[in-house]
Amino acid sequence: MKFRTLFTLCMGGFAMMASAQGGYQDGVDYYNADRFEKAKTILDRTLNDGGTDKAISYFYLGSLELREGNKAEAAKNFNAGVAANPANGYNYVGLGQIALMDGNKAEAEKQFKAALATDKKDAALMAEVARAYFNVDPVAYAKEIDKQIANAMKVSKNKEAKVYVLQGDMVKQNDLGQAAGFYEQAIIYDEEAGNINPEAYVKYSNLYNRVNPEFAINKLKELNEKLPTSALAQSELAEKYYDANQFTRAAEQYGKYIQNPNHFQSDEQRYSGLLYFGKRYQESLAQAEKVLASDPDNVYMQRMVMLNKSALEDFAGAEAAAQKLFAHKDATFTTTDYTTYAEVLNQLGRPAEALAAYEQAFAINPEKNHGLLKDMSSMYTNMEDYAKAAEVMQKYVDDGQDVSLNDYFTLSNRYKNLGLSLPEGSQERTDAANNGIKYVDMALADAANKGPLYRNKATLIQVRDGGEITPELVETYQAMIAAYDEDPANRTKYVDAYKSAFNNIANYYLKAGDKDNARLYFEKFLEVDPENEPLREYLKTLK
Repeated sequence: MKFRTLFTLCMGGFAMMASAQGGYQDGVDYYNADRFEKAKTILDRTLNDGGTDKAISYFYLGSLELREGNKAEAAKNFNAGVAANPANGYNYVGLGQIALMDGNKAEAEKQFKAALATDKKDAALMAEVARAYFNVDPVAYAKEIDKQIANAMKVSKNKEAKVYVLQGDMVKQNDLGQAAGFYEQAIIYDEEAGNINPEAYVKYSNLYNRVNPEFAINKLKELNEKLPTSALAQSELAEKYYDANQFTRAAEQYGKYIQNPNHFQSDEQRYSGLLYFGKRYQESLAQAEKVLASDPDNVYMQRMVMLNKSALEDFAGAEAAAQKLFAHKDATFTTTDYTTYAEVLNQLGRPAEALAAYEQAFAINPEKNHGLLKDMSSMYTNMEDYAKAAEVMQKYVDDGQDVSLNDYFTLSNRYKNLGLSLPEGSQERTDAANNGIKYVDMALADAANKGPLYRNKATLIQVRDGGEITPELVETYQAMIAAYDEDPANRTKYVDAYKSAFNNIANYYLKAGDKDNARLYFEKFLEVDPENEPLREYLKTLK
């Protein structure tokens, strides 16, 4: 299975894995960085924590509901925020946005006025009012947006970071360069004021992630140095490493991030996958088992247990894990699930079951998985089911996808094995041998190393002709000798092939009454087999 495919399958929901000691601010940061699902999980979990600013949490929870079009729930949250702290202007902004969405501009302006009355010099609050207008209709309310931005710039002396983030958000669809400039200004002005703005860092990094991933990564590394406990900073850096295919660094960063109380179960799952692909199988297994301890039906982690135990050669354990995985009622199984299971079963000496698993893997996507046919053909060969081995390899070649000369050679071998298993003189044996000759000839057409191919063809001719030494066999052996003789070392390396060739050619001439040529080839035989005393003695009688 490809790396990213497995990661997709390993990413489950966003369940929290620990108590939310990191606080509600992580939820705020996730919201502002457009990581809405994570934001909601953290804000819900931390709402009643002692250190939570409930007015702020209710505002963001209400904003999340508005994004989903749930105005009634949003209003409920905003009103709860007002009740928690009437002096906090943000929830009035939320109520104003609802009124604006309902077409009640007068009510919206009343709520916005109430919001701004809580602190007439709060430029960030002015930026939030501008954002409410922008969220509803940036064209219809362009003047109102510009007015609020201008007021915010005036009271902050052009240094309010939230204004620059808003301006970046407003233009990023059409002008990435200008958006980057706004986010950079937000970073600079916030830091001049002694603050770190994770929202601006993340949005700035996201703009560059596709065009210059290393720059994006470096920006997030900088954020992590400045906010070492930020869940957002940690998770974004981990994901950017992953996006850049820097999987070793991604694994290291996820290892740090999952120590943050505000991480998610999906992060632990991805970490397990990264460890697996980094061949840190024992650590990956431990991480998967940790998730399963609290989420025993997690199909993604069940898969990782099987994969890791197989890689660790704990085949009995891998087989047990596979049984649990395949019993999952809601799982969608992958090619790798079945091929791994097949390999495990094969190691356990259960080839018939292994082949059934390969069949299931192939059936998922026959076109994409056609390469599995070669593995299946090899397994049928090992089981001595030569007819099926040839049939499956023939199907692979007939599919025509990336067929190589070596595949033709392999197919010729499959037919050779089949022919040898059939009765001599039968039409089936002849047909199998002829098929083998056909494919070895196709391989010979363009092969660089022809010696082994000619040797295979000679065997196929003998299978077809019942061992009779024919002119075709002699010609094939002579071609084999010429091919092997291109490298003198082959006389030692392939000595058995030379012996067969010289012996068969010598006997061909002997049967034809040509003793001179017979003697010549028997002498060649003796050259490669000098310890053959019976042959030496026979040559003395050949006159």
